[in-house]
Amino acid sequence: MYKNALKEDLIRVVEDLDGTVESTDTIAKLKTKIENSSTFESDPDFVKTLIQNCIDERVSRNEREATLEKQKIELAKLQLAQLEKEIELQTAKNKALSLNPAAIAEEKQFETNIENMIKSIKTLSLPVPTRSENFNLFFQSLERAFLTKKINDEYKSEILINLLGERAHNVLLYIKKEELNDYEKLKSIVLREFQLTPRECLNSFKKNAVKSSGETYIQFAARLTANF
Repeated sequence: MYKNALKEDLIRVVEDLDGTVESTDTIAKLKTKIENSSTFESDPDFVKTLIQNCIDERVSRNEREATLEKQKIELAKLQLAQLEKEIELQTAKNKALSLNPAAIAEEKQFETNIENMIKSIKTLSLPVPTRSENFNLFFQSLERAFLTKKINDEYKSEILINLLGERAHNVLLYIKKEELNDYEKLKSIVLREFQLTPRECLNSFKKNAVKSSGETYIQFAARLTANF
């Protein structure tokens, strides 16, 4: 019954059985409290199941934490590799610029243009959503902003990653080098990462398919069309 059980598991079981746990309780004393409980006397199989559930939850929690820690390490390695590559590229760029002073002004102008593009796209598009079912509307507004500002395909991925901010970290764990500059591939990875599913879209549509008191029927129909 107690196979693979740790002290923390037994403490949880005693608490679930409405028992009192003292800081001085040993494993043996915790087992005694469990076996002396009224629940164990009336239904020992239930208590055995409860113990096993506590063990399984702990093991599962430890596995999730280990996986998360591994992902953090992989992300740190990726960020370090990116930083090293950026330093390498910047060193080469600085060397090239030192040989061509006219290129310095051109480089600064390019950086300014990128920053301006990001700011203008951010103004024209919806904020990055917190709920996965809203990513379709986000990408619709983003691509409409791209069209309005006539953004070249080569800049779209960089702008998207910038807009995602910290939420791009998980995406960068899985993306391949050749996909980084391909907007459509990056978009599909983002949608897959945030698990946009048809059911979530349907549930969101149903939730919002109600006319509010302040809407006209034309406004209501327009909103339904956008949500659909």
